[in-house]
Amino acid sequence: MKILIFNTFYYPNQLGGAEKSVQLIAEGLKSIGEEPVIVCTSDRDHIDNINGVQVYYINTNNIYWSYHSKEKSKYLKPFWHLIDSNNIFIKSKIEEIIKTTNPDVVHTNNLAGLSDIVWVIAKKYNKKIVHTIRDYYQLCPKSSMFNQEKNCDTQCSSCKIFSIPKKKNSELVDSVIGVSDFILQKHLKFGYFKNANIKTHIYNPAPKLDNIKKSKSKNIRLGLVGIISKTKGSEFILKQFSKLHSNNLELHIFGKGETKEYEHYLKQKFISNKNIYFNGFKKVDEIYTNIDILIISSLWHEPFPRTLIETMSYKTLVLATNRGGTSEMVIDGENGYIFDPDIDGDFEKKLDLVIQMYRKNHFEFDLNQFHFNEIINRYLDVYNEVL
Repeated sequence: MKILIFNTFYYPNQLGGAEKSVQLIAEGLKSIGEEPVIVCTSDRDHIDNINGVQVYYINTNNIYWSYHSKEKSKYLKPFWHLIDSNNIFIKSKIEEIIKTTNPDVVHTNNLAGLSDIVWVIAKKYNKKIVHTIRDYYQLCPKSSMFNQEKNCDTQCSSCKIFSIPKKKNSELVDSVIGVSDFILQKHLKFGYFKNANIKTHIYNPAPKLDNIKKSKSKNIRLGLVGIISKTKGSEFILKQFSKLHSNNLELHIFGKGETKEYEHYLKQKFISNKNIYFNGFKKVDEIYTNIDILIISSLWHEPFPRTLIETMSYKTLVLATNRGGTSEMVIDGENGYIFDPDIDGDFEKKLDLVIQMYRKNHFEFDLNQFHFNEIINRYLDVYNEVL
């Protein structure tokens, strides 16, 4: 079966967990004899082969490449989103790729930069469409539904305007999959994907791991992994950690700032705390073998953070906010604890409980629904069903 997979970015252009998950799925399909082909955005048109998977990198002919969107003026962004709501400038490129590859199924993921015109073109050529929801791009131009440090319960007027063609085009999708049930239900609530015959959720695949060897430390090492930003709750955790009166706790931060200025601001603000370490980018194995408890501090309703799957794969406890899809897999007293960042003292209370679990070395991890082969087979079942 030939599957044409669309995602905003693909290796080596990686900003978050979506790119990693899409790559794992594509290479997993390849390993069992299927024929995945990737289409993603770039600053120039070219074709490459990544680990046996053919990848089309296309310039979207928009004002700028979204990979560098954080660096662009906020005044340009409305015009970028206006074009992206129905980017006719890449229509011929996508048509040519679909005609050349002639896929059995078109599987779309994050579409920022590519736009929903992919669905329109796919239907023009009578292709079945499977869409995986990985963010709020269909509902919100910022893809987060998070504004002024609060989660949005409804769409604001500008979001509604930008989303008009997206909502209409979502009716072309044959099957819709959420990376969590939370994000799937969120979109269905707003009336998206009305004509999809299959509506389900499939979690992202866990990496294959053997012989995990954890490093030892006299202190308990807490970890924050990913983009350093207010939305991710990075500053919130730094403030909470600084209030703790414990010399045997360390906070290790892995990743880079949403902007260089914000990262520098946090480093300067918390420089006096000798138990806070900014480690920059590290390989996944280097991170999880050197922390004891992962903190998922998202203040926005994150659909389903890839760090949650990674930490469980490394048998590492997790302390997470009650936001988005995270609480679907964090079970209090089994693999970690959930805390509410809006309740004073709840972080410290739940941190104490997780630390007790760690010291007793008594916790369980159910990775069956994240198992690599399980995820690939579930996607294959969906592809076969839509066909």
